Amino acid sequence: MSKPNYDKQCRTGKMNRVRMGKGLDNHALVEFDSIPERFRIQIVKKLGVPPKKNTQNLVLNHYKDDYEAVDFFACHLLDQYRTLDPEKQDEYVKNAQMLQAVELFVKETLSFVRSRNGKRGLTDIWNDAASAVAEVKDQIGHTLPKSARRLKEKLEEFKKDGYSSLISDNFGNNKASKVKDTQQEALLRTLLRDHRSFDNEQIANVYNSVAKFQQFPALSASTIGNYRKKWNLLVFAGTKGEKGFDNKIAMHVKRSAPSSPLLFWTVDGWDAELLYQKTSVNLKGQSITTYHNRLTMVVVLDPSIKYPIGYAIGTQENAELIKAALRNAVRHTEELFGSKHKVLQIQSDNYAKKEMTPIYTMMSDHFTPAKVGNAKSKVIEPWFKHFNKTYCQLAPNWSGQGVKAKIQPNDEYLNKIKHSFPDEVGCKMQLIRMIEMERERLQEQFLKAYNEMPQDARKLMSQHEYLMCFGETTGDTNKVSHNGLHIAINGRKMEFESFDPNFRMNSHVDWTIKYDSDNLQQVLAYDEKQNISFMLTNKYVQPMALYDLKEGDSEERTKVKNFNKDLKTLVLDTQAEDSKKVSQMFIQNPELDNTLAKMLIVDSRGQHKDQRNAKRLDTGKKLLEKQNKKIERQEQRSWEDQQMEYLNNKMDFSKFLENE
Repeated sequence: MSKPNYDKQCRTGKMNRVRMGKGLDNHALVEFDSIPERFRIQIVKKLGVPPKKNTQNLVLNHYKDDYEAVDFFACHLLDQYRTLDPEKQDEYVKNAQMLQAVELFVKETLSFVRSRNGKRGLTDIWNDAASAVAEVKDQIGHTLPKSARRLKEKLEEFKKDGYSSLISDNFGNNKASKVKDTQQEALLRTLLRDHRSFDNEQIANVYNSVAKFQQFPALSASTIGNYRKKWNLLVFAGTKGEKGFDNKIAMHVKRSAPSSPLLFWTVDGWDAELLYQKTSVNLKGQSITTYHNRLTMVVVLDPSIKYPIGYAIGTQENAELIKAALRNAVRHTEELFGSKHKVLQIQSDNYAKKEMTPIYTMMSDHFTPAKVGNAKSKVIEPWFKHFNKTYCQLAPNWSGQGVKAKIQPNDEYLNKIKHSFPDEVGCKMQLIRMIEMERERLQEQFLKAYNEMPQDARKLMSQHEYLMCFGETTGDTNKVSHNGLHIAINGRKMEFESFDPNFRMNSHVDWTIKYDSDNLQQVLAYDEKQNISFMLTNKYVQPMALYDLKEGDSEERTKVKNFNKDLKTLVLDTQAEDSKKVSQMFIQNPELDNTLAKMLIVDSRGQHKDQRNAKRLDTGKKLLEKQNKKIERQEQRSWEDQQMEYLNNKMDFSKFLENE
């Protein structure tokens, strides 16, 4: 290289002169990589590969970020279903990036040397690479081996198995694991999921007896316990069943509360945690008092603000108690909003499902029973815990928080005060007061939410629907008389009527009466066979004496009079229409005339006898003519006989016969 060329290369920055050659015995230094290639080739031929410091720089030139390695080690799961800690992830990423840099350095250096007929071999290149990797260990933070042989083996493993080859076998004590074979795992999981729910000691005994013949390492009970935790997902259903798996392991859907009242109701029963005393007589006739008794409360909850919209209290849960809670819910909507309301959706468990489904579907647009055994799907379960803790626990006769709960009352003290427990009625009054307190606490918020709800979400329930769902029955059937239906309700005789003509047309039906004891102004007459029903009103009683007349009596009489008038008009109009159609039929079919005498069919003027008598006269005329002809024939025959007798008397023909 000429001096002017050298100066120009340095001046233009094409060569990086890191030290000037000024001063006594001083030499200029130029970065090897910045020297033009045609000169670098000559330098390598004459002097060989650059010093180690330059090799280190060449390796670092190939060191690049590998985002694929970052993702792999961040998502990699160990056999214990754990991820690598961040420090290990960073270490393995740096190792991967350094191996990739070493691979590129070795390939390029070897290619460069061979293309220029260099003297250095592959062994020297790997030695330089290993030295460079060791020198930058502190700078980079990798943990690759220092020897060229081990570094080369590590690169071969990395090229074969990828990023997973960098994860140590000793990580997480995997090498020390005694259960490595798939048969071992299958045997151990089978024992862990057995329906008899063996404990760790029992499983260890059974497993080790098999392992002895299969030459598996023996396991201790503590090791079994570790594997039970590790494989909990795979073995839980075997010991706890599908319901337990769904409740504890399976993924659950997270739901939000209804945005407004009356969109969703949930119904469930609960054994109230309040004790009461009960006296009964045993088979020997002895009087025995028990103090462990508890009442059952069925609650209808509106989850929009967790408002107890309905409830009923009894000694045990059954269809009648559930129906009473729903009846209370509908009545309470009338107390709150001025009219009875339905709900858009109702949820319950599967208790008495067959009997209750018709009522659920009648009082809601959608009935969605909870899955069997899935208690978490019912938001009312946590509400019972809230009610128990907030109200019941404050009562002296509180019985606890369930059998499995840790918080329980002092049973010794309960035994001391058991004689002060209320009876069944007193305990029921306790629960009623608590429910009403909860209602009072939330009522203002509930009314405000109702006023803000969309109009199309409000579904009113008619009195007809209410009585069909929740009406009481007398236990007997009734038929209509001229005075309507006579019914005895709670020992009181009452009469009910309907201004619907169709009710009179079904006077032959035996009606089942459904009523509400709190409102006897209306009842429902229902026939299950024909599936027909009518709303009846309490019959208005008119005074006999004019002196007793009061306001409204006249209007009621007029109402009855107009109904009867309309009823007769309906009868006459139907009669005229029928006559018109029948007359037309006889005109079109003359052969039917002979049937007129046998049928009581009126003419268009409502007359039948004229037509019947006309027919009879026609028949009589024909019979009279026939009789007259017979009489004429008899008279003619009689006259001829008289003539022959006369002639016989005048002439004696026997004489002539004798003479002959």
